Amino acid sequence: MTGGSSPVSRGGFTLVEMIAVVTILAIITFAAAPSFSSMIAMQRVRGAALDISSSLLLARSEAVKRNANVSMSTTGAAWTGGWSVSVGAETVRSFGPYQGLAIAASGGNALSVGNDGRLAGGTLTFQVAPSSGATNASTVCVQISPTGRVASSTGVCS
Repeated sequence: MTGGSSPVSRGGFTLVEMIAVVTILAIITFAAAPSFSSMIAMQRVRGAALDISSSLLLARSEAVKRNANVSMSTTGAAWTGGWSVSVGAETVRSFGPYQGLAIAASGGNALSVGNDGRLAGGTLTFQVAPSSGATNASTVCVQISPTGRVASSTGVCS
């Protein structure tokens, strides 16, 4: 029998291995951050465009259900400040506000839906884009026909 002790091997990582892994993860994170910010901006655009579409459908259905004119108007100075769907003095639902977006409407700050579900006036468009760095791929156009049909497409409104 020998009196010497044998070294005990312990499982785990060395400090050098941990530093290497953390460094690689930091490089990957910083490389992916710009693509995440553009993805987040595009999701904001899609969410606002969906809210515009759903609020128009809500206004149309409320007009037919109540047999009354329903209005959709901005609650602030612009559409990015939010908007509300109203029947007379009663607010049915409010939407917004929307930060980091530009929402341009072809019909001003208000629209009206008649009791037959048709839009008062001609075709209206809402162009929703990020407030900075907007491209055709990051822009959504929501179109409302005089009959009240809502359609959205990627790209600028034509």
